[in-house]
Amino acid sequence: MTAALRRRLQVARDADASENGSALIEFIVIGLLLTLPVFYLVITLARLQAGTYAVASAARESSRMFVTAPDQSAGQARAQAAAAMSFADQGFGGKGSARIGCSKQPCLSPDAQIESVADLDVDLPLVPDFLRSVVPSTIHLHSRHVEVVDHYRAS
Repeated sequence: MTAALRRRLQVARDADASENGSALIEFIVIGLLLTLPVFYLVITLARLQAGTYAVASAARESSRMFVTAPDQSAGQARAQAAAAMSFADQGFGGKGSARIGCSKQPCLSPDAQIESVADLDVDLPLVPDFLRSVVPSTIHLHSRHVEVVDHYRAS
């Protein structure tokens, strides 16, 4: 083996020795930089989807419970209970609101339309308190459902 060839092999070995372990560190750092935003996106979308289910269910079930009630005061109580259960079912207990509107008076007269509107503010996860005044940290969700009182309902 010639001296020039030995020198080239030695230079190649020295270059390989200086690179030991850096690929693993690069993989971990780049992996974390790519994984953390995806993880946050998945958590945020899951929370928003739960909020969407909660407001849709609260609006639908509160109007259905109102329509099947024997009188208006019982209907209001049933509607609020149904909405509270819908919000609590998705992890938003005590945070949402639902209100009932009637197209006729009295509300439970035949063919009256009962409109239920549900609202919920969903906080984005992992947003620190000091950023909440600068960055929008809540998303408002709104749902509306109309149910018709049965035409043959006994008054």
